[in-house]
Amino acid sequence: MNMMAPIAIVEPVLTRTEVAGLVSLAARTVPPIWPLESAIAVNPLAGFEELPFEQAVSAAAQRFSARENLPVDQWRTLLRAGSIDQKVLRDVAIQELGGLNSAFELIGPDVSRLDLLMARLLDLPVGAGVTRPAMLSPDADFIAKWCAAFFDQGRAASPMPNRGLGFYRSVLAIAGHDSEFRRLTGDVGQKLLLSIPRDPLEAIAEGFAALGICHGEEEDLLAGYVARLPGWAGHIRWRNEHADPEYAAGAPAGMADLLALWMLLDRSGAISTGEARTAPSDVSAQLAERFNLTSDILENAHEAGRRHFNEIANLDEGKLGRMFMLAAETSYRNAVVPQLRAAADAPGSDEVAEAQLVFCIDVRSESFRRALEAEGRYETFGYAGFFGLPIALHKVGKSRRTRLLPVLLSPQHDVDEGPAVGREREAEMVEQNAERTQHTANLFDIAKQGSATAFTTAEVTGPLAGLLMAANTIAPKFVERAVSRLRPPREDAFAPSLEKHADHGVHPAFTFEEKVGYATALFKLTGMKTPTARLVALVGHGGSAVNNPYAAALDCGACGGHAGGSNARILTAILNDLDVRAELAKRGMNIPDTTRFIAAEHNTTTDEVFIFDQATIPESHRPDLSALMTSLARAGSANRERRSVLLGRSASDVLTGAVHWGEVRPEWGLARNAAFIVGPRSLTRSIDLEGRAFLHSYDWQSDTDGSALTTILTAPMVVAQWINCQYLFSTIDNDRYGSGNKITQNVVGGIGVLQGNGGDLKVGLPMQSLFGDDGTAFHVPQRLLTVVLAPFDLVESVVASNDILERLFGNGWVSLVVIDPETGKALRWRRNCELSESAATHQSL
Repeated sequence: MNMMAPIAIVEPVLTRTEVAGLVSLAARTVPPIWPLESAIAVNPLAGFEELPFEQAVSAAAQRFSARENLPVDQWRTLLRAGSIDQKVLRDVAIQELGGLNSAFELIGPDVSRLDLLMARLLDLPVGAGVTRPAMLSPDADFIAKWCAAFFDQGRAASPMPNRGLGFYRSVLAIAGHDSEFRRLTGDVGQKLLLSIPRDPLEAIAEGFAALGICHGEEEDLLAGYVARLPGWAGHIRWRNEHADPEYAAGAPAGMADLLALWMLLDRSGAISTGEARTAPSDVSAQLAERFNLTSDILENAHEAGRRHFNEIANLDEGKLGRMFMLAAETSYRNAVVPQLRAAADAPGSDEVAEAQLVFCIDVRSESFRRALEAEGRYETFGYAGFFGLPIALHKVGKSRRTRLLPVLLSPQHDVDEGPAVGREREAEMVEQNAERTQHTANLFDIAKQGSATAFTTAEVTGPLAGLLMAANTIAPKFVERAVSRLRPPREDAFAPSLEKHADHGVHPAFTFEEKVGYATALFKLTGMKTPTARLVALVGHGGSAVNNPYAAALDCGACGGHAGGSNARILTAILNDLDVRAELAKRGMNIPDTTRFIAAEHNTTTDEVFIFDQATIPESHRPDLSALMTSLARAGSANRERRSVLLGRSASDVLTGAVHWGEVRPEWGLARNAAFIVGPRSLTRSIDLEGRAFLHSYDWQSDTDGSALTTILTAPMVVAQWINCQYLFSTIDNDRYGSGNKITQNVVGGIGVLQGNGGDLKVGLPMQSLFGDDGTAFHVPQRLLTVVLAPFDLVESVVASNDILERLFGNGWVSLVVIDPETGKALRWRRNCELSESAATHQSL
């Protein structure tokens, strides 16, 4: 027997409790990453939000070996496309140089500092950028491999053994048989496997002592480990902090497990150090040649002049890109805020609306609302797409509940799904079809993966699969229509029920007081007044895509990455409840007996609107419904035409893309999002916001204590900021903060995607959601601009009483402009946490 010498015994210095605290702090480096079934937007730099934006971007770039900004060549393309006003870029450059006097200081004959900087911004090569190794390092690849095996959700043909031991211990149990581990760690690794503590916290504590980590440096070391595989670390955070317990049942894993494995590799001498860094740029020669600044001229220049020349010549892409970003943000603000100020005192319409419709605040609703309002006397509102209902839906045939609420909230109501009224037979057919489909899929998987049946299965099913592939490729709309005829639509057959659920025992899903509360919130937060129109539609939204791992990203973020129709149906049922209406009337909200609430869902990919439960709508309201459906169809057609231009295809092809399995860009999603506007529809109705603004309805006159504004800014606006940051950073560095090219992605374990056949779980959006086919950025990476129509003192008191708002506005993650409803005057929230003048001028940088 080959007996190996034991590893020297080391005595840990830190206790388990102390190590647990360090692990918790290191874990905050990355945000939780939700799985594909509820792929919602997350700010990849959420762990750095305590820092001012610029510092956070630099710190994160260093930690993750990421780019600090979009490459300058991409910015120049956006400048030429009109996304940036060149005069504003010049103003930004002047400010960057310290003001007018400093900017026009001469470096040489008739050559100022501003001339040099503008040449760097607009014309000259930018020098070296970020360089990275093409492949994942062997140590990270080893840990990523076992992450994929351990966190698999039943997709692997051969599940990883010993998962019940936990992630760390199950890898230790199998690593000795892994040739890759032996190559990485050699004899030292084999010895450590025999002696290292089986408790991950104790293993980390021992590792600190063995590696000689100085006191105070432990957290940085652990955070560095976390940042090596931010995707898998983020998945562990989601699993432990946000997933239902059954998700991780039988396979426990914490961040300490992941870090203990990194510590094992570190102690074995297997940690690589070849991460990418930003190379310093030096375009001195080109800059000097451009302005005929000979060596004699530079040598004879005063010391300050030579220093200034070198400073400008050595600016890297990150700093140049930041100037472009500031210019893009200011250009957008200069274009939008004056229009909003002019509309601030516009009177609301006194006309009785034919119907009122409450849409999600999503940017894709803005253009659709405008198209619908052009069709008749329709009044529209913006409200968070989960309609204020913190629910989880137990769908028929699904083993896990679906959370239909913002991911930072916990469900307060478990709601059952059952056959819709009058649709019992269809529901039964849908359920039977689903069972047969699942049974067939299970049999196919077993046959496909069996060693004795794999080839036979391929031979037998191959021709049929080939025909289906051809049909889906050549005639996807025909196939979709054929399948629809065979299978009744699920949304017609089933409906959420407000009755009791097993988790609530004999109690109903909602108490009467809760129903009244949710109904009241709709009026209070949106400023909707009574009496209401004959029809009031609550319109959730979802997208449609085939063969798309990111399909959930097209759905409603406020509904946890799911379509919002169920939430709309539940609140509709509450608002049609006569007892609820009677209680609302006592509180001053008199809903007329003639008002009927209906639920609908806007398909943002096709711009079709589906009306739920039409069979329950009384005859008296059918003419109203018919007129509304006609207008919705016309509005959908108009909006589809508008979007097709942005996608560079015909409107008909947009419909094809929604059902084509080879489509990589069924819609642009929330790309180009830029603003979050809080105010009545009269503030924005006359302005074409180009589908770039989240619109939340709000009436400051009915919110004297600021409670509604507090809710809007601390909940929907924070969700919008997450979305904005995900798009921003996924565009800036798609390799580190995004998910790369869809074409080379593979789904792993049913939870996320990888690039190629291994590596880290990707954390952000794919390139096709952000860039055109020619590689030009479609999304303009700029921070969110929030505009509120309300008295200054009201907004100041709300911001001052909420730490999260002070942090976001004060650290520059979100820009805030407040428009006074009485005077139309606009003030901007400055970094020193106060409102100041000149919000909408070129000087307000």
